[in-house]
Amino acid sequence: MLIAKPLKTLSQAIIASSAVVILSGCIIHVGGGSNDTSSGNSVSSVFGGLEVSQGKHVSNVSSVNGSIQLHDDVTARTVDTVNGSIEMGEYVSVQNATTVNGDISAEQHFSSAGVVKTVNGDISLQAFSNVAEDVETINGEIKLNGVLVEGSVHTHTGDILLTNNTQVLGDIIFHKNNGNNSNQSVPTLSIKHSATVSGQIILYREVELNIDDAQLLNKIEFQFDDEK
Repeated sequence: MLIAKPLKTLSQAIIASSAVVILSGCIIHVGGGSNDTSSGNSVSSVFGGLEVSQGKHVSNVSSVNGSIQLHDDVTARTVDTVNGSIEMGEYVSVQNATTVNGDISAEQHFSSAGVVKTVNGDISLQAFSNVAEDVETINGEIKLNGVLVEGSVHTHTGDILLTNNTQVLGDIIFHKNNGNNSNQSVPTLSIKHSATVSGQIILYREVELNIDDAQLLNKIEFQFDDEK
């Protein structure tokens, strides 16, 4: 295995920020020492995953080819990867969480001041969580269990499931599928009786509806002829 040797300047910066970064088995671990990382150091990787220990405060966390794991009580700004998933524990707080090829999941009491977005992957958020802007995926499922979404929920080809008093203050939008429709299944929108949608349910494509509250059917807008 090729072991990367950290540059001298990088080592100095890590020591100055009171964070301990260990390269082991292609995973960069942030934590394990003092909990004082209030200076907000950034952590990045090109080949390999990133793992931030419980209670740490970091700045931007980014990877190109690797997954990211934030343990309980981690605070971070932008969390993003290209080829990898983002897994977050309880009481995690971020500005944004985005990936291209991978899933995004968070346990209870997660909060995002911005968007939670993936292109090819699923999004799963648990109870008492809050997203201040949009939740979006193109090719993947969205499962929101007791979550407050202050923006809208977007997908193209994936299912959407809202349960356990989930509130969407914006719209639910199924965008047009730009792929070969003959090779794509029809996605499903499931809204359990305890979940609410303040905005509209906008359908730019065929969608199977499984909605417990009949009043929500009045919010549906069929836009099959639109280009979005």
